[in-house]
Amino acid sequence: MPLIEVSEDDVKRILEVVRDRDIKYVRLIVIDIHGSPRAMMIPEYRLEEALTIGIGFDGSSIPGYADIETSDLVAHPDPSTFLIPLWETPGVALMFCYVSKPDGTPFEGDPRGLLRRTMDELEKRGMGFNLGPEVEFFYVKREGSGIRPAGSGGYFDLPPLDRSEEVKMETMICLEAAGFQLDKVHHEGAEGQHEINFRFADALKTADNIVLYKLAVKTIAEKYGVTATFMPKPFWGINGSGCHLHQSLIDLETGRNLFYDAESPIGLSDTALHYIGGLLKHASALSLVVAPTVNSYKRLVPHYEAPVYICWGLGNRSTLVRVPQYPRGVEAGTRVEYRHPDPSSTPYLAAVAVLKAGLDGVEHKIEPEEPIQENVYHFSREELERRGVGVLPGNLEEALEAFRADKVVYEALGGYVSENLMELKQREYEEYLSHVGGSWEKNLNRITEWEIERYLTRC
Repeated sequence: MPLIEVSEDDVKRILEVVRDRDIKYVRLIVIDIHGSPRAMMIPEYRLEEALTIGIGFDGSSIPGYADIETSDLVAHPDPSTFLIPLWETPGVALMFCYVSKPDGTPFEGDPRGLLRRTMDELEKRGMGFNLGPEVEFFYVKREGSGIRPAGSGGYFDLPPLDRSEEVKMETMICLEAAGFQLDKVHHEGAEGQHEINFRFADALKTADNIVLYKLAVKTIAEKYGVTATFMPKPFWGINGSGCHLHQSLIDLETGRNLFYDAESPIGLSDTALHYIGGLLKHASALSLVVAPTVNSYKRLVPHYEAPVYICWGLGNRSTLVRVPQYPRGVEAGTRVEYRHPDPSSTPYLAAVAVLKAGLDGVEHKIEPEEPIQENVYHFSREELERRGVGVLPGNLEEALEAFRADKVVYEALGGYVSENLMELKQREYEEYLSHVGGSWEKNLNRITEWEIERYLTRC
């Protein structure tokens, strides 16, 4: 029995498009625990079988999936994700898949399936979860064993300082053809750093869009002789790349934004405040999920617009949680921006973890401290303590310790994913320390060749 219900109309519709558009092959994409898309390609004459039965594959070769003795898994294409991308080889379409065991039961190590089940649970409570990302990246060029930024522009620069206009324009056209609604596109603060913002959607759609966005940006960059990287901190001394997550809860029956309260002096409902309380309470444990690489912790340092201190504010970009400020009465724009995540995170796991952390705050009415309006980077240690401001984990090992100790975040991902994630990340951190001679502190202020080789194209 298939993992998802695929109607005869779904099959007929997709097969008609495949015939009319002369599609010869379809990439079936599954997501590994690191957030990387993994795919097999099938000929079009196997597509009906894939849609109605599924396609088997070896799960033991995918990080965080299965052991060799229990490696048989089945990919089930999601008909709603059928896409013929302009950045792909002509004649090739793609589809995201859910993963099951051979008996048809959901495979607990599938990040996409985990997010869908989480959204289904939320729907039963009458709520929806909207997510809007800000995904930053760099265009870089190889230079010996290192890299350099491709271009010399800065924040909001335009040509000729921003030399990436042509590659970005093609990327924007391809994204819009794939159904993206673009928001803002601009050069970011660091040389070679860019941001192509797209509109929010429900969390599952947004997570899929992040994967597609990264595929498009990377593939098109290669055509122009540059590498696009979503590595959190490719260069020391300048800003790293974030993946800020804008979040809101919606009443599915009325469409009302549950974070908005017209009677509140700051426009936020109690639900929103308690949700913020949950994010702050679980921020240290969330770090393993939203900042999951060794390199992530070279981004999370003071004075580079990345969060370090666990606090919140209204429009304050030095805080971990920011509430963007809009004219009074703009209900649709009321949301919570979580600035902790970076683009190396698995968007499906990040969505599940931040949602469950926020909901824990709602359910237990966790009150956050007062919002902070000053630049937190200028606070002394005494002032941080006086204001009740904590500090995020300083490296991957500290993030692992916080994750192990937090029942809410651990259980949000489930034991299977959580245990595999901890094992892989412990090994990753140990490999890094072995490469640099065993000291995190002595190598904090530089980006090593090990990091470039491991994260440049994989993130």
